[in-house]
Amino acid sequence: MMLWRDFARRAPEWDASVKASLALALLLFLCMLALGLGGPPEVRLPARIGAFGVLVAGQLLFLWGNRREVSPYHQAQQHFIAGEFQAAKSILESALATSRESVDALVLLGNCYRHLAQYDQSRTVLERALALNPRHHLANFSLGKLCLIRGDYSAAREAITLALQLGAPDIVRFELGQACFLAGDEESARRCFNALLADSRAEQEQSLLLAYYRHYLDDVELPDASLISAGLEQCREDAAKYAGTSYGAHLSQVIQRLEDWLALE
Repeated sequence: MMLWRDFARRAPEWDASVKASLALALLLFLCMLALGLGGPPEVRLPARIGAFGVLVAGQLLFLWGNRREVSPYHQAQQHFIAGEFQAAKSILESALATSRESVDALVLLGNCYRHLAQYDQSRTVLERALALNPRHHLANFSLGKLCLIRGDYSAAREAITLALQLGAPDIVRFELGQACFLAGDEESARRCFNALLADSRAEQEQSLLLAYYRHYLDDVELPDASLISAGLEQCREDAAKYAGTSYGAHLSQVIQRLEDWLALE
């Protein structure tokens, strides 16, 4: 009965070609089954084998028809990647209210809260994730990122350093470098930023900020106009997003300097 309800719920959303193929497979299965049970003796075994083959094909069609079925977590993840943080938050809150807590879902929800400037909720959710798994590197990094935004640079350094020890990708050294830089530890910041020079995964905003920090710390050549222009808009968006925080104030200062550089080009 449950299988029939599941089929009745999902089948209307399938492609027309899948529906037609499944209907044909069902017709062939019934014909083969009839021959296998009541046909001439010499065709019964081949018909039964054929019926089994058609049944397997029908199961594959069922799976193909449901290929778009994704979990709430993956739906929320898709919204998050698209920058639709409110939509992702709503999905995750509903899912977590009715199902067992997942560390990955809690971390994603915590990051949604951060992007929506709901910092207390973000910290609460990330701490719940770490209570479930203290060695989850993304949870530790996310907490470190939150501490960086809020100006708690010591806690940010501690959490991001632990995330790296637990297997976080080297790209998070950028946020570690920022925490060191904003705490006034320029030597540690320099080491973090220099370790990222050969990393090609950085986004345009991160590449621009990295160039800014290296110019400030080591007086290397200023970013060219194309790099400044490419990353400046995202910097402005983040400065607005994090307005009222020490990190937002820092970004606003960086933006002013970048705009001054751009005006001289």
